[in-house]
Amino acid sequence: MNDSNDTYRKLLFLVRSHSFSIILLAAGLAWTIMYIKSVAASTETADLSQPVEMLFAGLALIVSGILAMPAVLDRIPQNAYKLLLLFGVSAAAYFFFASTNSVLDEERFQMDQKVINAVTIQRLTDIRDAEVAYRDVKGEFTDSFDTLLAFIQAPLVPLNFSIGSFHDTLPESQSYEEGFVIKRSDVPGIAAEFGWSEQAMLDSITADALSYKVRDTLYTSFYAENFADQKRIAKKLPLMALDSLTFSPMTGERFRIDTTFVNQSGLRVSAIKVQDPTPFGKPNVKKDTLRFGSLDEAHTDGNWRQ
Repeated sequence: MNDSNDTYRKLLFLVRSHSFSIILLAAGLAWTIMYIKSVAASTETADLSQPVEMLFAGLALIVSGILAMPAVLDRIPQNAYKLLLLFGVSAAAYFFFASTNSVLDEERFQMDQKVINAVTIQRLTDIRDAEVAYRDVKGEFTDSFDTLLAFIQAPLVPLNFSIGSFHDTLPESQSYEEGFVIKRSDVPGIAAEFGWSEQAMLDSITADALSYKVRDTLYTSFYAENFADQKRIAKKLPLMALDSLTFSPMTGERFRIDTTFVNQSGLRVSAIKVQDPTPFGKPNVKKDTLRFGSLDEAHTDGNWRQ
């Protein structure tokens, strides 16, 4: 029984005498392992998830833990021991706070990157939509932003204008034969013959209260149908300024645009690629260039999450 108590007391004494050293070693190993894991998980295109100061703090704690061991303490003069231990703990504290600041800086960087990328992606998306509309009208993409901006504002986009519906008593073919299918520009003159206002006649045609039907192709601008404030609000998109559409929000440098023709299923098809020439990122770290389209294939997919 006494032997058991002696063993327990010796074990308890050993733990107590090494407790400070164990705490330092455990903390140092934890920080060092965490940093090593971040290195293993890092890639060529990404920063380390943990700052290098974490490694230095971990190593400083490990050294301090070794110095705090009684076996080491017995071999080092007390003054030298205190100085070394103070230096080790101070170094660990310094690197700990430096690591914390690095983490906060990384969080701020990530937030800034998210905001800048969101604006860049929206601008690239708007450019893509305008280029697709340009191709639909002109037959091919344009590699000139000035030409694209002129197209966006010009009334070149066809818009089918249809008011009134056909019915069994007056089917479509008969309506055309009897002259009841009119163009939008005919409405004011016919309304005047009835002594009505233009809007009153349009309302009557819409309600199918007249035999007249309006079938026409009007032309509007891409801006009016897609970029005007009321359209953006309806689509829950941020308002846009046309004079900043073609520029990188990070540097103000104009997006890079290239067009070509590629063979697709035996056909010669227009292809386009637009990219941010100055992507957001850190110095000396490979950056992800936001872009859409390809000069090798006929598609307009973006390299961001759609």
